[in-house]
Amino acid sequence: MQFEEIEQAQREMERVLRGEPELERLAREAEPHYQRLLEEIRRRNEWWRELPPRKSAYAYLGRIAGEIDVPHAYREYVITAVLNDMYSYGKIQRLIDDPLVSDIQIYGGFATFYIRAGQRYESTEARMSNEELYAFVQKKLSGTNYHFDLSKPSCDAILPDGYRMHVVGGPAGWTVPDEDGRRLEHDCLIVTIRKPLRNFTLQELWQLRTFDETILCFFEWMQRLARSFVIVGGTGSSKSTLMAALLGLVPKDRVSGIIEEMPELQPLCPWAARLYERPANAEGKGAVRMAEQVVNTLRMQFDNVYVGEVRTSPVAWEFLQAASTVTHQTGTTLHVRGMPDTAAAIRRLAALLLGHETKPGPAMVGDLITMGVKHIIGMMSAPDKGGKRVVEIGELLPYEPQKRRIPYVVIAKWDPATDTWHFNGITKAMVDEARIWGYTISGLPVQEHPDVRYVYL
Repeated sequence: MQFEEIEQAQREMERVLRGEPELERLAREAEPHYQRLLEEIRRRNEWWRELPPRKSAYAYLGRIAGEIDVPHAYREYVITAVLNDMYSYGKIQRLIDDPLVSDIQIYGGFATFYIRAGQRYESTEARMSNEELYAFVQKKLSGTNYHFDLSKPSCDAILPDGYRMHVVGGPAGWTVPDEDGRRLEHDCLIVTIRKPLRNFTLQELWQLRTFDETILCFFEWMQRLARSFVIVGGTGSSKSTLMAALLGLVPKDRVSGIIEEMPELQPLCPWAARLYERPANAEGKGAVRMAEQVVNTLRMQFDNVYVGEVRTSPVAWEFLQAASTVTHQTGTTLHVRGMPDTAAAIRRLAALLLGHETKPGPAMVGDLITMGVKHIIGMMSAPDKGGKRVVEIGELLPYEPQKRRIPYVVIAKWDPATDTWHFNGITKAMVDEARIWGYTISGLPVQEHPDVRYVYL
């Protein structure tokens, strides 16, 4: 028996004794050849222009694997691994497949984190080197209209499968301690992937205890009366999820216009037209901003208008202007950190409007907010309670110019200690409005003497 055969037999015996699975052994031994094939693809830089069909890619990789002498014992495994990496999500595929994972953040060469059921975890098996991460980004952007390189070190893309990928290549870095305990920054590529959640109906959100049965009844009446709303909360609090569910109650004969930076909202309404932002081209021309698209909706005779998220003063200004002219309902989401109650949302809206280039006074700001918004719904992530929660629902009353204040009434509030809701009751204004439409509201208490609160401008 040859010396090499003896060594091979000894290795096989060691594997049997260790109980090493065959696939794990193959993956370990094939790893160097897998890396060599990836490096050769990157060196040739032919594939990044447009990803070919998988069948063509298989033949292409087989030819390259032969040219760089990948051993036949590992060739099929290596080609399949590269194809899976090219046409899937490679090392993070398990996180992508997990229905409870909503966000993934990768720091090239250092760490990979993911949010699962509202809590953050680290995945050591999903780490990528900076070079691997750069190749991953180029692969996912292949065949799309998005572009990323070091001359343009950021990119915000919607991938063909609907996932949103944000890439930052500099200046960006990750801090690590040295042997003396000092925190030193190391340059790296940062990639964030947000998975689109499937559509949830209001019934399903109620079953998940996002709110209770009384609030479900309130939402149904709010939509039946087409009362405009703003959903507020922090990142990942399911603002867009709730708005998409609310849109499921829009009557079938109404056309909704939806304006977003990128197509993320998954509305449940049957008829919807969608308008997006568009970045400028290489010459700095052709940009279309959200504020312009909101203005465009005024000429398109939509019944309802919804804005994915209000972030800037121009969008806030145009949205609230539109809210006073749309036939039926308007709605949007707004980022508010901490406990997103009605008062905090009013202050945030007021700050955005006061920062507008027209320099509006308090009276204009107060009227725009109270004429354009009927209800403010606060959302919060509560991982210790097992999900997301509606934490407060408020109703805005007409602006009081003489006292320069916006009055509001708290309709419902969540108690985090008991994980229950206290429904104070709807206002008489909502009851009177229902009567105008020919409805008699049932199933909801009415506040006879509401506790009116104020935000001063």
